[in-house]
Amino acid sequence: MHGVLNRFDAYARIRGGRDSIFQSSRTTPQQEQRAFDDLAQAITRLRNTLE
Repeated sequence: MHGVLNRFDAYARIRGGRDSIFQSSRTTPQQEQRAFDDLAQAITRLRNTLE
């Protein structure tokens, strides 16, 4: 459960940085996709443990 929450926080942070007005905070589409993929994998693992 904590893994899912941590990855969700990371994804939300990266997603928020996508359109940041600060150049140093901007993220690439690849970083966003990687964070989303990590989140999806964590959710899958959580679902598998709950079954």
